[in-house]
Amino acid sequence: MSKHPHVAVIDRMTKSVVENDRYTLSEVFANDLAFHVRGPLPEPGDYTGVDGFLSTIGGIFERTGGDVKIQQLSCLAGGEWATEWEHAVLGRNGATLEAENAFVYRFRDGRIAEMWMVCTAPSDAASFWD
Repeated sequence: MSKHPHVAVIDRMTKSVVENDRYTLSEVFANDLAFHVRGPLPEPGDYTGVDGFLSTIGGIFERTGGDVKIQQLSCLAGGEWATEWEHAVLGRNGATLEAENAFVYRFRDGRIAEMWMVCTAPSDAASFWD
């Protein structure tokens, strides 16, 4: 069975994040990407475009010194929507934060137009970022 095209785009996006490949991100995201971040992360909020995405996700990579391990547990797509469930292990200053993260994607013309990231770590995990 072949991958749904949206799942392939999500996989490509994840790879480009890890590799800090801004060019590929500009190809997989719509120009007006809306990115919503929730949970005990360093900069929850709403962001726009590749720059907004990179300022948030890049901040996580910067604070952890790149000590980010991601395992995709599930990724499903249909119509203009896709969902993803991942296990993340982050290291920082000798501490480790493990969390499951939920993502919801809305696609437009084969590109990610809107993305929600919800970190399900306990609320006291916010101290990891202090």
